Amino acid sequence: MAIRYSVIVPTFNRAEQLLLTLVSFDRVTYAKDQFEIIVVDDGSTDGTQALVEGFQTAVPLSYLCNDVQRGRSVTRNLGLRHAKGLYVVFCDADFLVLPEFFQVLDDCHRAYPRTVLSGIPFSWNDAYTHFYPDFSSDEKQMCRDVLTKVGLWNDEFERSDHIIPLLTPDDLINQTDRLSQLLIPEKIDPNVRKQFAKRDVAPWLKLITRCVSIKRSYLTRVGGFNEQFVKYGLEDWDLGYRLHRKKIRFHSIKQVLGYHQEHPHIYRGEDGNLENLRILFRSNGFKDPELNLLAIMPAWNDVETYKHTLRVIRRGMRSRSERTTSLLTRRTLQIAAKQLVQGKRPETYKRSLRSIRNKLRASKKKGQSAQLLSTILEKCTNIVDG
Repeated sequence: MAIRYSVIVPTFNRAEQLLLTLVSFDRVTYAKDQFEIIVVDDGSTDGTQALVEGFQTAVPLSYLCNDVQRGRSVTRNLGLRHAKGLYVVFCDADFLVLPEFFQVLDDCHRAYPRTVLSGIPFSWNDAYTHFYPDFSSDEKQMCRDVLTKVGLWNDEFERSDHIIPLLTPDDLINQTDRLSQLLIPEKIDPNVRKQFAKRDVAPWLKLITRCVSIKRSYLTRVGGFNEQFVKYGLEDWDLGYRLHRKKIRFHSIKQVLGYHQEHPHIYRGEDGNLENLRILFRSNGFKDPELNLLAIMPAWNDVETYKHTLRVIRRGMRSRSERTTSLLTRRTLQIAAKQLVQGKRPETYKRSLRSIRNKLRASKKKGQSAQLLSTILEKCTNIVDG
């Protein structure tokens, strides 16, 4: 029988969390011969291989590894090359799936064919499955607050030099209510969730690899992840954007599929957003304002402003009276992106910006598009001036 889902789980030194993730997949209410789990180890040194190879399950479970740490893109592509399923599910090693996980995916794939299904933003909530000595002071305080409210805090936690489990495999196997006690109050602003769920502009932002299901043939068509991305950040949006350019749609699943296991922020690795943004531009060009806008209004900092700006540009392009202003805005964004990547020709770009500013003044326009262009010109000037 053909496998329907290939679950690719990249990991690096997350053995404690990975164990619970594997247990959660073992507990799903779905035929065990209809999905496979491929754990791809990016050079762990914490016994991950022994954990995976010793894990007892009826689910087909494979272990692959890189000899040295090579980054999330290379790691996921290694798993993709071994995947057999009709659909590929990218799932983080710290994501606990709920029992109905695959049934929900089935229902949504039938309802939304030719679509990337994302657990974002409705499966963005976190749970404290472990207490870490590496938590920052603020992270320890937040954990203490959550656990104290349900009577699970112990002052000995803060004196420990090792990771303390708060949720055990037995808790998941026996379906106790322990997980519900460890849930962290919602940290994501409701307006942020709302913007990620919307599909009118930049729907590819939904491709966040915590939990996403994609037809394997689509991934093959675009060549998988761009392996130039090594540091943390943007490799998933780059993939989403390339799928978007192939007219693949995106849909946010409006049900909770699971919970992220909270861990120290430092475990993400080195943040490479600026360096990776340059890779994003070099790989995809400078023609699309959805990408160019990231140079001055990063969506990872403020998705509301980012999407609102794109909507103003789009409306302006459809309006005869505002089209010229919107075209100037697009040109300004292109200058910002090129300068960020190339770091050259500042005098040429400065002349271009002066010309755009003069045209804006000459037009004497005061509408929303003109106000936006004025703001973007100021931000772009800061980039060009260095």
